[in-house]
Amino acid sequence: MKIKNSLIISAIIGYFIAFIGTSAIAADDLSAAEVKKLFSGKTVEGINVNKGYSFKAYFDPKGTIRAAYPFGTRQGKWSVNQKGRKCIRWKDKKKQNCNVIARDGEVYKEFKIKKNGDRKHVATFKKFTDGNPYDL
Repeated sequence: MKIKNSLIISAIIGYFIAFIGTSAIAADDLSAAEVKKLFSGKTVEGINVNKGYSFKAYFDPKGTIRAAYPFGTRQGKWSVNQKGRKCIRWKDKKKQNCNVIARDGEVYKEFKIKKNGDRKHVATFKKFTDGNPYDL
């Protein structure tokens, strides 16, 4: 009987730890207003974590984005949707990508939300500078 009760208690504790962990992730997600404030009028320096390259991008307050990568430059439109996701549609693409921005300590991370609801970490933003100092 003691073993059975211990298993039940362990299962309940595990459930609460999992629930609290999930809530903690969501608590770090930025709101639409926070995303707009973080990116608008800023040059952002970051890393594409999937491919390992660094990039710089200027998020014009009027909704354009210009980015510099090791392989060249890109231009497009950016916005923040009602869910608080940062959306970008590059000029050479038909589809717009909208991703979650979350704070993780001193850095911000971008997550693609898969169809099953899982998150895929796609970029880490290390530095936000007012204006466009690199003339992107």
